[in-house]
Amino acid sequence: MDVRIVETLVMLEIGDGVLTALFPVEHYARWETGPWVPVIAWFRERPGLTRAVGVAKVVGAVAVAASLSKSPGPAWQK
Repeated sequence: MDVRIVETLVMLEIGDGVLTALFPVEHYARWETGPWVPVIAWFRERPGLTRAVGVAKVVGAVAVAASLSKSPGPAWQK
């Protein structure tokens, strides 16, 4: 997969993680539609756990970004 695609996904995940960590109830309430309503409601009712998930998302995304190739092309080169 191209490094720019992976980096774009990483940036989106970092942003989502930050919003989740800072505003867990509000962020999840905005997305409480569709077939996943029970899952989102479960997280919205547990803001501490939701914040932890947000922080874990940011940490994981930064770790992926750190492992990416330094130049355009494949995301990971041997």
